[in-house]
Amino acid sequence: MKQTALLGRTAGLRPAQSRRLERLSHRRHPEGDGVDLLSLQRLAAESTELELPLSLVIDSRGLCRLLWVGPLEQSGRLLERLPGGPRRQGGDLRLVTCVGRARQLEPHGSEAVVGLDLRPRLWLRYGDSAEPGGRWPAAAYTAGGDPQHPWQLLDTGELVDLSALVPPAPAAAAGRDRVGAQQRSGERPGERVLLLALSPADPEEARREIAELEGLVRSAGAQPVGLVSQRRSSAGATIWGEGKLREAALEARRLGASLVVTDRELTPAQARNLERLLDLPVSDRSELILDIFAQRAASAAGRLQVELAQLRYRLPRLSGRGLSLSRQGGGIGTRGPGETQLEKDRRAIARRIDRLQREVRKLGEHRARLRGGRLGQRRLALVGYTNAGKSSLLNALSRPRPGEAVLAENKLFATLDPTTRRISRPDPAGGPPATLLLTDTVGFIRELPPALLEAFRSTLEETLEADALLVVVDLADPGWAEQLRTVHAILDSLDSTTRRRLIGNQIDRCPAAALEQARSLDPDALFVSATAGLGLEHLRDVLFGDRESKPPSGDGERP
Repeated sequence: MKQTALLGRTAGLRPAQSRRLERLSHRRHPEGDGVDLLSLQRLAAESTELELPLSLVIDSRGLCRLLWVGPLEQSGRLLERLPGGPRRQGGDLRLVTCVGRARQLEPHGSEAVVGLDLRPRLWLRYGDSAEPGGRWPAAAYTAGGDPQHPWQLLDTGELVDLSALVPPAPAAAAGRDRVGAQQRSGERPGERVLLLALSPADPEEARREIAELEGLVRSAGAQPVGLVSQRRSSAGATIWGEGKLREAALEARRLGASLVVTDRELTPAQARNLERLLDLPVSDRSELILDIFAQRAASAAGRLQVELAQLRYRLPRLSGRGLSLSRQGGGIGTRGPGETQLEKDRRAIARRIDRLQREVRKLGEHRARLRGGRLGQRRLALVGYTNAGKSSLLNALSRPRPGEAVLAENKLFATLDPTTRRISRPDPAGGPPATLLLTDTVGFIRELPPALLEAFRSTLEETLEADALLVVVDLADPGWAEQLRTVHAILDSLDSTTRRRLIGNQIDRCPAAALEQARSLDPDALFVSATAGLGLEHLRDVLFGDRESKPPSGDGERP
């Protein structure tokens, strides 16, 4: 097996230069600690001739695992080509860089990020020539915990002295080391996510938006470990400024994050630029919501609609190298390169989208037939922001038998498929009981992905064709008024003209000011607590039309 690799900007090297670098990469270094001084001097000579920085990655046995030509950048490429696999990476590596003619020895920019990904115990850096008088300055660095200075100066002095420096023991508390230890022990920790946000001017609004993004990340099964935010920016190519992105890249390494999630939807070009600068996978808010929907979809109809939304989202974001070319059939004008693999993928996805659209239309027709069979029955729909308590309210009103309750969890988008329950109430005069149909629908959220909204249109028709909409809000949430505006805006975008009525939930936990604000928005608002059972009898009476639609005084009535 090949012990070392020569990588980086090697395309323009002459054969003699390549041979010298190959021989240099095969030189042995002291086992355990230190670096061979003669190898450092030869590395400096090659750096001077090439006018490029050169870096060596040395393992604990003194073997050079990699010689990188040019600036350290794109750690993904470097780590993929580092021989030996994860077993030999991290912890016991030594990194040596001849910075060339650069006078600044401290790691900065992208090379500081790449160094953190390599996780060496020691990073020795020096120039390509000695100063007059024979002094050859060098500096040794070790990874630190300060995002502004991720590499702490360990020692500075003569190259001959630092070449024998014994590095400190690796810090076990570093974020990346913690994750690596968990992986080596067989544990499966949740994905660690760094949040990247653009903060609005209002601090309270910014806090609510960040809290919602954290909730989405946790609902997707990941763990938010840090936040990097910036005020509104006009940098269209990356949205965030390059300085802030460098800070985010360093913070992600410090916290051991493996994914960056942004608080807004990115164009394909913006996503590629962010991944290039952060050197980490990037997901935007829309992709995060789609992933949650994919996890929550339980029925065949739900999975169908989620797949359609995901394909519509991913189609313009496909990227490929364009190197997989095929020969076309014989004849003049048909020879030469055929379709790229990227074009084949796009065509395959387009065919799949067409097929899914046909199935979704059939699903819509099926739901229309079901609604046709319910003609003559009063139909109401619960709508509202996600996690507002719609499913809990449906369970409280319908009183299902054990095992038949709708899933109601404190998670965003806990339920996706519409669920209809028949609610009955005995007739005091001894006649047949009065009944109505109450439907629980998928929750809404700010900036709902358009692909998702379009894919779930047939499901939302359950809402659009109801006799009345019960708009549920969680009055205990400080941002409930903004959430209510979002729900009304989405319903308006769906051309819904159905009469709406406000239902204030969680009255046992909300401040009195929230009740007054809700009454000012809708004088006919009803107030309940689905979990505490407050106000439910009054709500039933209003739904069946036996009482005037005035809110109850006090804390409401228990059923």
